[in-house]
Amino acid sequence: MNYLDQKKGFLGFDANHKSESQVVVVPFGLEKTVSYGSGCKNGPKEIIKASHQVELFDEELNKEPYKEIGIQTLKPFKIKSKLNDALNQLSEINEKILSENKFPLILGGEHSITPGSIKPFAKRHKELILLHFDAHADLRESYQGEKFSHASAIKRCLDHKNIKVVSLGIRNLSEEEMKFYNYNEKYRIFAIISLTILAFHWLMKNLIFKSFI
Repeated sequence: MNYLDQKKGFLGFDANHKSESQVVVVPFGLEKTVSYGSGCKNGPKEIIKASHQVELFDEELNKEPYKEIGIQTLKPFKIKSKLNDALNQLSEINEKILSENKFPLILGGEHSITPGSIKPFAKRHKELILLHFDAHADLRESYQGEKFSHASAIKRCLDHKNIKVVSLGIRNLSEEEMKFYNYNEKYRIFAIISLTILAFHWLMKNLIFKSFI
């Protein structure tokens, strides 16, 4: 695998720092099935660029975690033109990274990369729970004639019998998705309204009430 210089890679930290890499950042700007707007193909480049402005110190851990974790970023590479081929390409990359006892961190790209990303993990674990942050459930069987559409990404993940999904932030579903949700024990939704109520309770308990004590 070919890697970017540390200064040009994710977080852009000092190239003189030497640590054994445990995380490999994979830029995978797939853009094949977008149905509103475009530009997600530029996601990896822009995320890496923005990451150079992030503070490396973590105040909760009281250290700079990258020094212990070790992070390398793959050089941009050509993504295969056909959607299924691209997803298999990503699966193979992740499989290679995992075989080296490292962890792949994928930067997309549209949501359709998700089943390709998790396929090697599903093979390695008896049970896998995905934590899914999104406004949409992505549970359609297909969308605009494409089974691997961005709108079907989580449904394709649930094709694996050993995978369960918890979705946070969902604000709407189609009728088809709602029927699937009501009759599927492998999938749970925490909608935006639920998160808002939880956040309100936390604020009331931890900030507002304590300010009067």
